[in-house]
Amino acid sequence: MLLIILIIINVLPIDSIYQSYMKLTSTGLEYTPNNTIQLLATEIIQTKILCSEACNQLSSCRIFDYDLISKRCRLFEGDSTTGSIISSSSSTSIVGIVQIFSTLYSSIHNQSCQACQENRYEICFTNINKCQCPANTYWNGSVCALQLFENDTCTQRDACRSNLNLTCTTDCYGDWSKCLPIVFDYTTLVPMSFGVTVAGGCNGTSSTNQTTLNGPTGILLDYNNTLYVGDSTNQLFMFNPNNRTGHALRNFSSWTGYLSLDNRTSNIYITIMYAHLAYIWPTNKTIPPSGISYNNCSMYWLYFPTGIVVDSVGNVYIASSACNWVTKWAPNAISGTVIAGLQSGAPGNDSLSLRIPYALALDESNSYIYVADRYNHRIQRFVLGGLGVGVTVAGGNGPGLASNQLYRPTDIYVSRLDGSIYIADSYNNRIQKWQKNATFGVTVAGSSIGISGRTPYLMSITYGLAIDYEENYLYVSDISNNRIQRFSLH
Repeated sequence: MLLIILIIINVLPIDSIYQSYMKLTSTGLEYTPNNTIQLLATEIIQTKILCSEACNQLSSCRIFDYDLISKRCRLFEGDSTTGSIISSSSSTSIVGIVQIFSTLYSSIHNQSCQACQENRYEICFTNINKCQCPANTYWNGSVCALQLFENDTCTQRDACRSNLNLTCTTDCYGDWSKCLPIVFDYTTLVPMSFGVTVAGGCNGTSSTNQTTLNGPTGILLDYNNTLYVGDSTNQLFMFNPNNRTGHALRNFSSWTGYLSLDNRTSNIYITIMYAHLAYIWPTNKTIPPSGISYNNCSMYWLYFPTGIVVDSVGNVYIASSACNWVTKWAPNAISGTVIAGLQSGAPGNDSLSLRIPYALALDESNSYIYVADRYNHRIQRFVLGGLGVGVTVAGGNGPGLASNQLYRPTDIYVSRLDGSIYIADSYNNRIQKWQKNATFGVTVAGSSIGISGRTPYLMSITYGLAIDYEENYLYVSDISNNRIQRFSLH
């Protein structure tokens, strides 16, 4: 058993502006760091007190070892979390440890810079005029702790060595946290977003049971962050927060398309594309009310319905991919009216036309409805109650990977905070964010150059998206990987 006898000394050399408290171990011990970059200096110094003074003068030094015979003094940026005190081959080696107490920080952390002048524990950040943790450390709530190394267990994002491009990352299910290398987008050279699998299999496998998914499509978050998922197995699933075990709510005759929540009733509206119907769960009512549709375009039924949204008074807006229009259905109506697209149902690419519209998004406060005009590779905005003239607010520059292009977008979300538009850029395997009035988008999830994959950083065919009410997290149905991914937006 390793026996460590500690002696406390107070170090305040004449030529130093720093003061620190140190503990000295018994002889026969030395320090071994987790990483060689932690060794700050190796010097020949005559006494252990002078070695401790050398450590004190170097504010990044938190531990040293000293050999009483060879006079070797080694200074380390280390402690018990980033290295170990072990038995030494030299019986005359000792270890000195700088003592770190929360009381040392209570009067300086986040205070004005005057508080940390001539202080070894924090430094002044002049841009904010506050005392903050120095390089290679992080604030853990009580002290400036040393940042950790690759594969070390961590508890917060900045707990890992930022100078080594490490970040505190969970596994694909979010079950553990380790310091792992940041993955950078090769085009933008910014860190890529890490996706946590909240439903389905994080390794890309599929299954027909209730805990995994097979080709998830439309998704929905309610105000309690309960997740509803439409699946290509013709089922509607519900996942409670932080629970990857899904509950099958309903099995339909065909695969589910898009979902929308009626905030007045908490009913969920679901389009069933190949049944040419919209279902209202849990009432099991349908649009059209007769539950009968035919294989052609009409105001009295639906034909390959895709996107669906419900407004604050119960009007339902439904996109018809085969009829290239969006219709409005008043509560209990037996027919709809065209509010976007041509009455003839003909496709087109001008401001009055659509070509295979998919998802819809409402901005009632500004009287707008947004349409993912999928095969025109653009997002169109129409005035509710207007003349049916669309304005392109994203894409519209042909299919492609450029930041001003989209490739078959499938879903959209309009931020209630700033009017930004989040777009499931389906065939580019990414989520794009277009600021209000922007001429290009920024990739917030997935690869900016459209690379597909099943790692936590990549996706394969982004289909549906949802964002929580506070707009902290983005949820994406990663259809070919049979999973729902959650990304932080901050």
